Amino acid sequence: MTPGSMVATALLLGAFVATAGAYGLLYCLSRLYQGAGFRKATRLSYAILCTVAAAIVLLTPLHVWWKVLVAASCAIYLAIPPVTWRYLNRLHRGDTSHGSQPPERVDRNLFGLFHRA
Repeated sequence: MTPGSMVATALLLGAFVATAGAYGLLYCLSRLYQGAGFRKATRLSYAILCTVAAAIVLLTPLHVWWKVLVAASCAIYLAIPPVTWRYLNRLHRGDTSHGSQPPERVDRNLFGLFHRA
């Protein structure tokens, strides 16, 4: 790998991480505020994520296994925000699908030690 291709690959990988974060943030904002603009921005950010992933796979000299990891990550990133959103909604409603009691709440003191409320 030449120094130039190393820098280009690093920039593309940084863009991949940044667009994945943007997708997650915009997904949460679109669910929170129910705006059509946020939904469009969410779709656009995921499209950019896929474009960056394709550029990494097609244009970089990374080993094939790294390229497979990037492509798989791109596909998995589509599901992470919706799954997390559903889990957090269920957690905050106290709804459990397996029928057991919700976990006992725990407070944290100044030193990060746990004690029962």
